[in-house]
Amino acid sequence: MTWKGRKAAALAVFTAGAALAASAFIAWYPPPFTFSLLYPPSNPHVLDGRFSALVCNGVQCRLCPYECYLPEGVRGRCRVRLNYAGKIKTLVYGQAAAVHLDPIEKKPVYHMYPGSLIYSLAAPGCNLSCKACQNWEISQLYPEQAAARTPVPVALEIKVSPDRRVTGQLRTEDASQLSPEEVVKYALATRSKAVAYTYSEPVVFYEYMYDTAALARRAGLKNVMVSSGYINPGPLDELLPLMDVVKIDLKGFSEKFYHDYTGARLEPVKRALQELKKKGALFEVVNLVIPGLNDSAADLDALSGWVRENLGENTPLFFSRFTSNYLLSEVPQTPVETLTRARNIALKKGLKFVYVGNVPGHAGENTYCPKCGRVLVRRYGYAVLEDRLTPTGGRCPWDGTRIPGIW
Repeated sequence: MTWKGRKAAALAVFTAGAALAASAFIAWYPPPFTFSLLYPPSNPHVLDGRFSALVCNGVQCRLCPYECYLPEGVRGRCRVRLNYAGKIKTLVYGQAAAVHLDPIEKKPVYHMYPGSLIYSLAAPGCNLSCKACQNWEISQLYPEQAAARTPVPVALEIKVSPDRRVTGQLRTEDASQLSPEEVVKYALATRSKAVAYTYSEPVVFYEYMYDTAALARRAGLKNVMVSSGYINPGPLDELLPLMDVVKIDLKGFSEKFYHDYTGARLEPVKRALQELKKKGALFEVVNLVIPGLNDSAADLDALSGWVRENLGENTPLFFSRFTSNYLLSEVPQTPVETLTRARNIALKKGLKFVYVGNVPGHAGENTYCPKCGRVLVRRYGYAVLEDRLTPTGGRCPWDGTRIPGIW
């Protein structure tokens, strides 16, 4: 046998051995549970998914730009979409991993109903793997690893004391499943003006979000999607008629940062933002400023300039403070001076509504009239101290300038 023949034989033996070892490893250390346990007829979380195509001997998911190729029984990067019998299945329909009653400023959304309550929910899963994800306990899980029951806000009772103090008593119940009908029912009962699909990544629980948003719209509620924007154009276009505000996390402004920090690409996010602009959607953009990773003057200048040129001067842009978390526990908190510098860069680029997030008391929390410079909405953290836009339907009371948003 020649040297090349011996090399080829050795490689074949090594490959066979590696395959055998992998098979043994999977047999001894399977995913959290087998799919046969996930897919009994009684499991209400497993439904047919959308946006897929049969390819060779598997299914290709067409929901997000990864377009995962899934052989039988294999899940996508998101962990919550799977090929079962040649069909995409969502594994998290109605599986609420986190449900809260939030101030809308927490999303953050600043150009819709200041000071209002928003019913916020998430299912497990995410198609990104951000190293500082603040909700990694639900976004990076397999759905079967999530808690079996979740506290769900079901009603908010308002009481006025004899001295005219107003207090609220929130009632919660533990639930293993939360249907779209129940989401709408509880949102109304908690005096929410909108439903937010948030915390993890709503793109990967698309079907659950879509059905809930349709019911919420019919009930007179607004819908807010808080997303990384990693979604294909087709699914986004079908969803937009149901969304009143879309908040996109623009993580950074270089392909290297996106690859290293999120495992994704920048261009699909830019494409999604441009699609929002093209469709006339109301949207807001948030950039989490991380020291040493995406906080250089060049990065901030490039991001602000692109937003101004491609999304328009009226695009609300947030620069939010990073706090050590998850896999970046050694990275220090963002200095306030860096956030102020970022805001000034964006203002000089011509953006009219630039905010600083996660720094209570910063002047960048407020909404200003771009013409006269007066404060129209004054905030402190998640609290609205002064709102001059709601009474005027979104116009500056001093000069009549129309402020984009839902007031």
